[in-house]
Amino acid sequence: MPRNLAHQIDEGYLVALSALRLSVKNGVILRILRDGAAWDERESADLARQAIDTLAAELRATAARLSDDSVRAAPTPRESRGARSKRDLARVRRKRDEAERLSARSRTLRGVVERLEAARADDAIVRDLALRARDDTIGELMQARLIPRAEPLLLSEEEQREAIAGVKADLQRLIDERTGY
Repeated sequence: MPRNLAHQIDEGYLVALSALRLSVKNGVILRILRDGAAWDERESADLARQAIDTLAAELRATAARLSDDSVRAAPTPRESRGARSKRDLARVRRKRDEAERLSARSRTLRGVVERLEAARADDAIVRDLALRARDDTIGELMQARLIPRAEPLLLSEEEQREAIAGVKADLQRLIDERTGY
């Protein structure tokens, strides 16, 4: 397990982005199915910002809790001074290790929150989350439509790109017809 804080933050941020993509995709699907709404990039970007805010708040609260847990887990000065036997010294060492582990997790989460806040302020990242949610939704809808009707199709990456492009064009025509543009 890597102990480098920057590496831990990078990995945590990648996991957070994955969770955000899933959250935004689910939000897009809900809007389409529940509300009958058409795809709207601005609304999807708003969903992305809301998802970032929610996740950042959760991670911030978890980091604070872990920080408090770290303080409680640490051996007291009295325990450290009074440890003489191998057993007592091992207990103090385990408590120190646990306190450091919890503190490191808290620092990592705080770093991930900083990265998320920077991502929220970056319109390109927010737009990418929205567009990926759209593409993932289209892919899932295509799969859902194909499942009851036929065996799953094995397509090359090029064939998949062409199929998705065709579906996007069809959806755009439907949106244009519905909105009158």
